[in-house]
Amino acid sequence: MLGDAIFSGVFELREGVSEEEFLPTLKAFFEHFIDQGFASEYLILKREVLDGFGKTLPAFTYRGALVYRDMEREQAAYEHVKQNDEPVRSLHHAMNTKVKRSADFFVETCIACHPFSSAFTAMKGAS
Repeated sequence: MLGDAIFSGVFELREGVSEEEFLPTLKAFFEHFIDQGFASEYLILKREVLDGFGKTLPAFTYRGALVYRDMEREQAAYEHVKQNDEPVRSLHHAMNTKVKRSADFFVETCIACHPFSSAFTAMKGAS
């Protein structure tokens, strides 16, 4: 996992959109990047409130994370999306229309990790 690039989005669902309605669209979008060989795995997380913490964070309920083996693959995936070709256009639209416009995104690179306690490793068996 050392050197992996992790693209994350934090977001809230639009009014009237349920988690059950949204999840299949995000999974399909993320699985496209795995099927195309860009990403290696993904996580979809729901924020739990910690009393007294998180006051400076932007408002969000969910975080989606795509894991790439390196920044080059992450950048290639970004260029893939920018081309706005099918099927990524339809997959992105189906997912994006269900989240509020306040969504925000960031990329991190792993500089230290313990692979046996990794949330990503643990999640592999649960998906």
